[in-house]
Amino acid sequence: MRSSWKVLTLLSILLAGCGGGGGGSGGGGQGTNSTANPTSSPNPTVTLDESSRTINAECPITQTLMPSGTRGDGMRIDDISWLQTVQLDPDHPDTRMVAGKAIKLRVDLLADTNPLSPLQRIARIYDPVSKSCTDLALSGPSRVPASTNVESLTSAYSVTIPAELVKPNMSVSVLFNDNTGRSVAEANQTYRVLRPVIRPAITETIRVIPIQLLTQQGSFSSSQDLSDLITRLYPVTNVNVVVQQPFVLSSGLISSLISLLGGTYQGTIGQMQTLLSQLDDHCQSLNGNANNSRTAPKCVALLPSNLIFRPSGSTTSQIVGLAYVGGITMLTRSISSIDTGVTSPYLSGHWIGFDAMTFAHEYGHLLNLDHANCGSPSMLDPRLYSDGRLGGGAGWDAVKDVYFSSQRQLNGQPQFADVMSYCGKEWMSDRGYLASLGYRSGSAYASGRLDAAQAQDQWLKISLTPDGWQARKVGFAPATLRATELTLDVESDMGLSQIALRSAVVSEHEVTDNFGPFYVNIGQRKPHQLRVRSKGMELARLPLNRN
Repeated sequence: MRSSWKVLTLLSILLAGCGGGGGGSGGGGQGTNSTANPTSSPNPTVTLDESSRTINAECPITQTLMPSGTRGDGMRIDDISWLQTVQLDPDHPDTRMVAGKAIKLRVDLLADTNPLSPLQRIARIYDPVSKSCTDLALSGPSRVPASTNVESLTSAYSVTIPAELVKPNMSVSVLFNDNTGRSVAEANQTYRVLRPVIRPAITETIRVIPIQLLTQQGSFSSSQDLSDLITRLYPVTNVNVVVQQPFVLSSGLISSLISLLGGTYQGTIGQMQTLLSQLDDHCQSLNGNANNSRTAPKCVALLPSNLIFRPSGSTTSQIVGLAYVGGITMLTRSISSIDTGVTSPYLSGHWIGFDAMTFAHEYGHLLNLDHANCGSPSMLDPRLYSDGRLGGGAGWDAVKDVYFSSQRQLNGQPQFADVMSYCGKEWMSDRGYLASLGYRSGSAYASGRLDAAQAQDQWLKISLTPDGWQARKVGFAPATLRATELTLDVESDMGLSQIALRSAVVSEHEVTDNFGPFYVNIGQRKPHQLRVRSKGMELARLPLNRN
């Protein structure tokens, strides 16, 4: 729910120094399993004379050389990080980001003697489309520090690479240089040439569906707020917000709710799941010819203030959000505002409001993430950190332009937890960010190109509703399904077939077993009779037209 020379000698030193140019270990949160500079440019050629050299990368950079002697200050690029929502290590083989979304570049330049910062400190961005280069100045301290402060950017050199420059096949050359020059060996430590892995831009469409109960409707602050919230936390470039007509609760569902004082109605988790299933049917009809859950528009339904749902046996707790993992439909409370007014993540209290973070949590389920292990949720996602937190990494809130590190503690405990958890100040972890980017950018199926086998798919959704068992044809199933004990007998033109029913995974996993909805792929069969069975015992017969 919720990182005087001899020419031959000189060349050998230069090539050793240019060997990929990847930078340090970086990125805290991604761990230590890295290969040598996998994301960096190939070895660039070098043009040199006695006073300077040019690194002939896609965007060449020139360093001043010292004819004799050394500076002896130990200046070196110790570490480089990308910040796109989360902190990412340029040298980690899994690091990738999304195009069209700004990146904060963090460079930790250190020195032993606290010298003045080099006069020239730039990030030179190569645009693979225009074949042009853009220089961005790295801001930082006036003197080079001797150590890194992971909790802030004040001791680092940083710059924001604007969204329009973040493209597949881009490269970034980082250079620190001044007129005094450095020896070749020293100069090798003050530049890097990097080639980040950038996935194509991702545009999400969300359909906002206000739920109407009597005269009250679900609501939200603004389309821009919702768009900003999703792009702040997820590897999404743009969000199109489409507001749909209200979804009016049926009289049958209203009559099954408990009427409380003040005109509020209370329902159970089962009734909330029924409503979610109805909304999912509605979403499928709105989406028309969409053919997979990854790229289809997502439907986010907002509860009115006069409708609450409680867990089984509780008279005080509320279930504030529900979604299908890897699906297209979610249900949350209304959102009156996104930010709370807290200016820094390090300050007491949450800087993003509870209902907004609930919305972000449920949206993570739609991007095929399950829960992180903090706050005792059920159904843990093994791809996330085992403690449900951020793995020592950092975050960057691009809307507020605020950086924070999960290594900052409060009362001896980590302050920050994964947005997919139930505890702490939530933010996206690097593992969750990469997992959701992998899911959303996907493969041929994710981009809507069906291969021959997938073209034979014919999905049925089987639901146990208040009116009994129902079957309907749907264009696709959620990306995540789990096995059940139920089977479906399909009588068709191909004879009798028995096929296992698999269940959608609901983000609140209480009482979901054998509740559904269930999905089955019947291929090219033309069914005329369906029978749901549990351990061989018939539960229901469902006629279905050939059409």
